[in-house]
Amino acid sequence: MADETNSPRAPSTGVTVGDMQKYLAIDGDDDVLKSLIGYAEEDARGSIDSTIDIEIYRKLPIFNQAVRTLVDFHYYNRGALSGQQIAYPKSYQYMLNKIRWKVGQTNG
Repeated sequence: MADETNSPRAPSTGVTVGDMQKYLAIDGDDDVLKSLIGYAEEDARGSIDSTIDIEIYRKLPIFNQAVRTLVDFHYYNRGALSGQQIAYPKSYQYMLNKIRWKVGQTNG
């Protein structure tokens, strides 16, 4: 049985502003969320393997969850990051490690 968190699925557009509004239970802030989503995708992609097209990553449910986790972290900590003792949530790092393993399995 395939690991559902890593198994590619049908083509996905990745995390959208609407998805994040539901996830965070908020209305509005479209531009802020769009910016944070773009940042989170590039951060995750750059932390794994930036030579792989973003569309490949967006097919992985765990990648999209990592993006949501980082957007959530940055959304609720805007302006307070200088006082944070952690740069990233531990769950985000965990997900990136699982994706690194999966990408290495597929492309290694």
